[in-house]
Amino acid sequence: MATDVMTAEEFGTIETNIPARLDRLPWSQWHWRILVGLGTVWILDGLEVTIVGSIAGAI
Repeated sequence: MATDVMTAEEFGTIETNIPARLDRLPWSQWHWRILVGLGTVWILDGLEVTIVGSIAGAI
């Protein structure tokens, strides 16, 4: 059973302007919401690691 495998040369290069279009988008409330949410999770994760690390020695 033969399989057709395409090489990188056969695929070619696709050039788009999507990154440039995304860079032109304004900073919105959605971005701030994501930033605050991820920051909160990051702080709580660090707190959890600190608490577990200090309690692990006593267990």
